[in-house]
Parts: sequence; structure tokens; C-alpha cells
Amino acid sequence: MGSSLEVMLRRLSVRQRMTVIIALLLLPLAVLSTVSMIVLNEQEMAFRDSVEESVHGLLPLTTLEYYLQQALVDELLAESHDSVPDFAALTRNVDNSFSNIQLGTNSADVPKQVLDDARNAWMQARPSVRRLIEQVHAQHLSGAVASLHTRAELERAIQDISSARVSLSGVLKARYEKAAAQRISQLHWLMWSWLISLTVAGLLIVIFLRSLLRPLQALTDAARRIEEGQAGVRVEVDGRDELAVLAECFNRMTANWETTQSHLQTEVIKDTLTGVLNRRGILSRLDAELDLHRLRQQPLSVLAMDLDRFKFINDHYGHSTGDRALTWVARTMRGMLREHDHLGRHGGDEFIAVLPNTNHADALDIAARISQLVREGAAREAAYPGVTIGVATMPEDGDQAASLLEAADARLYAQKKRRRTTADAVAKEGRDAGR
Repeated sequence: MGSSLEVMLRRLSVRQRMTVIIALLLLPLAVLSTVSMIVLNEQEMAFRDSVEESVHGLLPLTTLEYYLQQALVDELLAESHDSVPDFAALTRNVDNSFSNIQLGTNSADVPKQVLDDARNAWMQARPSVRRLIEQVHAQHLSGAVASLHTRAELERAIQDISSARVSLSGVLKARYEKAAAQRISQLHWLMWSWLISLTVAGLLIVIFLRSLLRPLQALTDAARRIEEGQAGVRVEVDGRDELAVLAECFNRMTANWETTQSHLQTEVIKDTLTGVLNRRGILSRLDAELDLHRLRQQPLSVLAMDLDRFKFINDHYGHSTGDRALTWVARTMRGMLREHDHLGRHGGDEFIAVLPNTNHADALDIAARISQLVREGAAREAAYPGVTIGVATMPEDGDQAASLLEAADARLYAQKKRRRTTADAVAKEGRDAGR
């Protein structure tokens, strides 16, 4: 899911992505904060109402019970000139409390059996309280002090009021416990809502950061690989945002750089006329092959080749003909060599061939075939030169480039000297025969 969402985000620009993420984060948090404030305010109001309900419901019964207990202690004696308790007001408050509990907005929360018990207890105590009210008022009006009819009636009234108070306390306790459980449930719901919202917000932030950091990391890794000299480095283009445009530009820049570098490397190590390696290129390949063959302890041979009659061709046919002759010789020699062999122009009319994993006998055979093919071409075309080849092999002639080239050159010039000596002897015999 995170990957698909990240792909969707990559279709948006960075600015659009930031706007969407901020909206997705702030809107739920703002709604959740508003809901939390409303719920907490409602809980505070419900708690205040519960306290007021407890006070208004239990206080009249408790006060009435207290006065009746006091009257019982005083054996129902009251002085005519003293103020008497307002039993009638207390009775009305108790009646109002039961009416509010039964008809109020939260009446459904009150257990019916508990409420019926409290109301029945109060209805049993009410006649005794009414008679007590009448007698107290009668005493107050007549100015005389009298006792209640019987002490037992007053005790029953106190007992009934106490029973009503206990039952009403149970009603209010049940309502409070249910309200408290509801408040705890709401707090749990808010807690989980905040936890889920923050978790989702964290995931969105992680996915958003990944959609930004992964392309940047890919660009960084690609740049590091290019710095290490790796070729063909490209960055995957995914999306239509600014980072995708940057990746496309990076790929084009890398391709252009590789093309330019390839051209430069070709110009540095290739001979522009013949297409074979130049002096720097062939000597570099020779050093590399020598390092490898010394490690593997395998033979390696070098051919030092010098063109015959090349100066004569240049002087009599012109330099353009000499250039064509060089090109023909290079192409002919390249065709006689193997795919893993290396051929380079050492300078002027001199060429070097590096023959990996080749012993001296095999190198002599290759040199003979090259000489034969070039000589046949020169016999057909007067503007083509011949070739003289010297062969040197590692490890017999050394294991360094300088020693191998020196040995090959020595054998090349030894062949030229023998050829000149033979030609001179033939010419002398001809002159002698003419005399």
C-alpha cells in the first residue's frame, strides 16, 4: 500500500504533494480536536449536573431526617415563640426531586426498581411528615407545647425517610456509575482516535519523505558510481514531479558525458589514419597484458614490424599514396591476427602486435603468415610495401615491456641486415657475371 501511495504521490509536483499532505494531516487533527473539546465540555457539564442532582435530591431528605431525629430527641417539645423547621418546603423539595428524576432527560438511565423502592418509601413517610407539619403548626398557633400522638409514629416516619434516602442514593449512584462508564468509554474512544490519527499521520509523513528521499538517494548513488568510473549509469525515472525531471536531465547529461568520454578515449588511444591503436594505446595494452600474464605465469609474445620501401613509396608516389599503403598494411595485419590480439602503430611505418597467451613458436608462425600475405600484396601493387618482423616472447626475453621491445627490435634489424647482406651479395654476383 505504501509503495502504491508513493507512486501516486510521485505523479504530483512537490508543491502539490506538500499541500495535499498538510491538508490530510491538519484536517483530521482539527476535526478531532474540536470533537475532543465538545466531548470534554459535555462531560464537565454532566458531572456538574450530577453533583447538583445529588445535592438537590438528597439534601431535603437528609435535612428532614435530621429534624425528625432532633424532634424525637427532644420528645417533640417545641417552644411557641421559637422558629420551627419548614417541613412543608422540605416535603415539596423531596416531591420535586422525585418528579425531576422520573421525568428528566436522563430518566432512562435510572433503574426502575430502585426508583420505585425510593418513591414507595417516601410515600409511606409522607403522611407522618404531613401530620407532623400540622401538629407543629397547631402548636405554634395555639401557643402551647404538645407532644406527638405517639413516639412510635415518629420513629416510623424517620425509618421511612431513611429508607427513601438510601434508595434515592442508590438511584443517584447507579446513574453516576453509568455516566462515569460512559465518560470512560468516550475518553477511550478519544484516546484511540488520537492514537490512530497520529499513527496515520506518521505513516503519511514517512511515505511523503520516502517519495522525496528515494529519488534523491538514487541520484546520489548514481553520481557516486559515475565518480568511481562506472559506465552506463542511469537513474530510474518514475513520476512526473520535479525529481523525475531532474532524473531525466541527469540521464541525458550522463549519456552525453559518456559519448564525449568515449570519443576522447578513442582519440587518445587510436591512430586516426589506420584505425588501430596509437603508440600510447598499444604500450598501455602491453603493460596490462604483461601484468596479467605474470600473475597467471602464461607466455606472451610481441611482434615488432617495420615496413620495407615505405620511404621510397612516399618519395615516388606521394604522401597520399603512402597513407593508403599504411592503411592497407594495418588492415591486412589486423585480418591475420586473432580477436584477442592487439595491433598498434608505434610510429611512422612501425607497428607492434601484442599476442596474449602465445609462445615463441606460435608467434613465429603468425609473423611468417603476415609477412607472406603482405609480400604477396606488394608483388601485385608497386605502391604497397613489404614488412620485416621481429619476435620476442615472455619470459624468455624478459617480463618487462622495454626488454621485450628491445629484443623484438634487435631481431627485426638483424633480419633487415641479413636481407641487405643477401641483396648486396646477389648484386655483386650479377656485376661479376656481367664482366
